[in-house]
Parts: sequence; C-alpha cells; structure tokens
Amino acid sequence: MNMRSVLFCGLITCILGSVLGLALAEINRGDRNPNSHLHYAIVGAAIGLFIGSAQEGIRQKAREVLDEEETLTSYKH
Repeated sequence: MNMRSVLFCGLITCILGSVLGLALAEINRGDRNPNSHLHYAIVGAAIGLFIGSAQEGIRQKAREVLDEEETLTSYKH
C-alpha cells in the first residue's frame, strides 16, 4: 500500500472537510458559542481526514486483491 497516496488523499479531504465545517458554521450563525467556527472546522477536518484516508486505503487494497487474482488466473492457464 502506498502510504504517501493515503496521506495525500487524507490531507486533501481534511482541507475540504474544514472548509465544509466553516460553511456550516456560517449557516448556523445562531450558535451562542463564540468559537463555533473553530469547532466546526476541527470536526470537519477530522472527519475529512478519516474518510479520505479510509477511502484511499480501501481503493488500494481492492487494487492489490485484483492484481493478485489476475496473477493467480494467469498461472492457471
């Protein structure tokens, strides 16, 4: 598994998640917490990092399994 690719995808979705969190904080301006923008951004970034890294890890693992299956079928013929 290419950890650089997993880390890169995680960081990109982390940035997107923090932007989405800031957008949600702007929509929810009625929140009485003065640090709500920071809280929404941190939660969005954490969720984005987790989802992006997990998605890329699953994608790479699926590719490895498919490559192994192709290798096994080519040896059978």
